[in-house]
Amino acid sequence: MKQTSKRMESAELESPIAALIIDDTLEAWCEGVFNRLIDENNAKNSALFLWVNGELVLAASQTQHVFNFYSHFKPSEEYSGYAIDWAFLASRHLDDFSFVSELPFNAGWQQDNVMWEHAVIPLRKSDSLLGYVLVEVATPDKKKRLRSESFDWLRRDAAFQLKCKLLAHQLAQVRLSKHQNELDLALNNRTLSSQLTYLKSLHEISLRFTKATSIHSLCRIAIELGRDRLQIDRMGIFLCDLEKDKMWGTWGTDPHGNVVDRSDFCQEMPNTLFMEEAFTTKNELIVKENVPLYFGREQVGIGWNVMMVMWNGDECIGWLAADNLIYRSVLDEPKKEAIKLLAASVCQKINKLRETELNNQRLGDLEKMNTHQEHELVLLRRKLEMGNQLGAWSKMIDPVTELPNEKYLALSLPQIVSDSRRQNGVLAVISIEVDFFRGYQKLYGENEASNLLRSISILIEENTECYSFHVCAATAPGEFMILVQYENEVHLREMTEALVNSMYHRNIRNRASAIYQRVTLSVGAVLGGGTLFNRTSRLLKNAEKQRLMARKLGRNRICID
Repeated sequence: MKQTSKRMESAELESPIAALIIDDTLEAWCEGVFNRLIDENNAKNSALFLWVNGELVLAASQTQHVFNFYSHFKPSEEYSGYAIDWAFLASRHLDDFSFVSELPFNAGWQQDNVMWEHAVIPLRKSDSLLGYVLVEVATPDKKKRLRSESFDWLRRDAAFQLKCKLLAHQLAQVRLSKHQNELDLALNNRTLSSQLTYLKSLHEISLRFTKATSIHSLCRIAIELGRDRLQIDRMGIFLCDLEKDKMWGTWGTDPHGNVVDRSDFCQEMPNTLFMEEAFTTKNELIVKENVPLYFGREQVGIGWNVMMVMWNGDECIGWLAADNLIYRSVLDEPKKEAIKLLAASVCQKINKLRETELNNQRLGDLEKMNTHQEHELVLLRRKLEMGNQLGAWSKMIDPVTELPNEKYLALSLPQIVSDSRRQNGVLAVISIEVDFFRGYQKLYGENEASNLLRSISILIEENTECYSFHVCAATAPGEFMILVQYENEVHLREMTEALVNSMYHRNIRNRASAIYQRVTLSVGAVLGGGTLFNRTSRLLKNAEKQRLMARKLGRNRICID
């Protein structure tokens, strides 16, 4: 009975192992495991990482039913594009087994209303850690559905045959190494030929870049020639402003291989670990193997994806991205170097174009500033001229009556006489004095004296406004001079008499006047004559003589010559 029981237990232990697909190669074993994970756990993404020679490497991955085995093993970072501490994740979630986040490790964009459950499963043989299996399952909510016991078969199978499969794979690689010299020579020849072809194409592309006059046209040339000359399936160039947290497209390739304008694509910078890794690693091509490929934010396939960030000193200006969506081309070392060199050439040209645009903008700003300053200079000159004219005019204006002063009269008299001669007119010069003005000024003060002079200037204007041409000037305190072009001498005499009488009858008190006790005027006039105008300098003096004569004759009167 005991022997029968032991046999039954042994059969139960062996039955799960027997149920596993026993495959000859590590590749077949990985594919079988991944397919079972899909069938039993609805796994969307799976990956196997193995410890080889003290280094954790990527052996195989399956992304949405697309399986890839890497016979020469890839660096573990090429699964997600950035380094992940799988041992830390496995130990951190040892008790709860799985955890939920918004994105798969190898995805670029979050899908609407979809969360992702992740499990990192250590694989062991006795006490030896062989590696890890990553399992990712889509979930519409944050509820965790993966259970540790559901993967006991995987742990047993890995303990049973994974190490053997790995050793067999390594042995096969050693056997292949016997022919390595021949293979290396063929590979080197092929690599050298590819490198020469790529270098020639890159030189032609650089020459074409010289024809680009804008960043927009440059990016289109780079995409078109990258597709045609470098055999890159799809490529896109994105620019960014990290300070504003914005990225935008330029030109790219659609899922059918057509070069399309993507300048309408603009959004906030994606906040992912892959982008963080890309922006903290200068001059390195970031590679992701067997990952979702996108057009905008829409997934269009699965394949390899590379990204090369472009820098201007310490400033990130954008990046160049490429993938193998259309022809599933292999990403070998020559192609990696070609993409890096192309990105460096595009980056250099963008920086030069931006510098040129900035210089042109500065030049335009300087030209605008110069034009504005020239305009301001013209305005300042006009203001200065006006100021000078006003200054000169202010020197020829009496500040009390605001009438032209003696200086103005002296400067303008020759022209006035000349104009009168051309018009065959007759000119009269009238000199007016306010009797006893200085005594009035002392007796009644400056303000009253100024008010008196202003009222007399108004009286003079009122009496002379009937003449088409007349000039009234304040020649000294309490003295005025009038130049009138007249036709009727009788009317002129009446005007001067009316001026004297009007002032008298205003009865403005002046105790300084011993004769009249009021403000009166003494007027002297010189009427025009043919011989008189031959000597214009004597006109004003003759009028003043007549005024002095009126003063001697008792004031408040007119003397006319």
